Amino acid sequence: MSSVTHSAELESLEVELLLEGVRRQYGFDLRNHSRPLLLRRLRRHLREERLETFSGLQGRVLHDPEAMEGLLRALACPPDTLFSDPSFFQDFRARVVPMLRTYPSIRVWHAGCYSGEDTYALAILLMEEGLWGRCRLYASDASGGLLSDARNGVLRLPGEEDARNYREAGGKRALTDYYTRDGDWAVLHPSLREGIFFTQHNLATDASFNEFQVILCRDTLLAYNRALASRAHERLYESLVRFGFLCLGRKETLARTPYAAAYEELEGTGRVYRRTA
Repeated sequence: MSSVTHSAELESLEVELLLEGVRRQYGFDLRNHSRPLLLRRLRRHLREERLETFSGLQGRVLHDPEAMEGLLRALACPPDTLFSDPSFFQDFRARVVPMLRTYPSIRVWHAGCYSGEDTYALAILLMEEGLWGRCRLYASDASGGLLSDARNGVLRLPGEEDARNYREAGGKRALTDYYTRDGDWAVLHPSLREGIFFTQHNLATDASFNEFQVILCRDTLLAYNRALASRAHERLYESLVRFGFLCLGRKETLARTPYAAAYEELEGTGRVYRRTA
């Protein structure tokens, strides 16, 4: 056996032991996540933590809950700006908002909210479109640490690119109207923070907790393998009312999922689907 082969097999064993340890100690089952993407993010986290082996990472994570939160953050890779995908929010305004106006009340679920950037961007959009008063926005993530960050409503201070993205997304005011500057950070206004209900929820293992007219689950499923993604799609389907809207990331699709026939994609929207069955 060559040294390269031996090294690869040893790394694979270490990763399996790390994932098994995380499952037993914390209840997070990462074993069914997409392995190439998982390995890429784990290796990067290993370098950032200045560790030589996954065995070293395992020892740190199992004995230190804060290290576990750091691992979850590393695996999440959330967007770090408001309106990071302006064309999505522009499409949402043009195609989804007119339908939402027909509902007397609206429930929206952002599944996999990470640290809240897209959640707050959606809240701003709903506020500008006059829907905030009759909307309940739920945001969930499996990581308690990321949820805590999101709940605090403190983001990296937006720059000119963020302001440009906001305008391209159809923004109707100035982005600075929605936050107060604190050094290099932006503290979002209480009217946004207090209108969002943050809850810890694992899309792959936890049950549905309500019915929604809109569900955002953008780029979360990229980390799942097919079996885990199928379970997640079952949860999304159960949670979405008929004729409700499911918003996925641009690299995600409903093709080859058990519920593909139950949706139709809104033409020209880039992964916005409407449940029809």
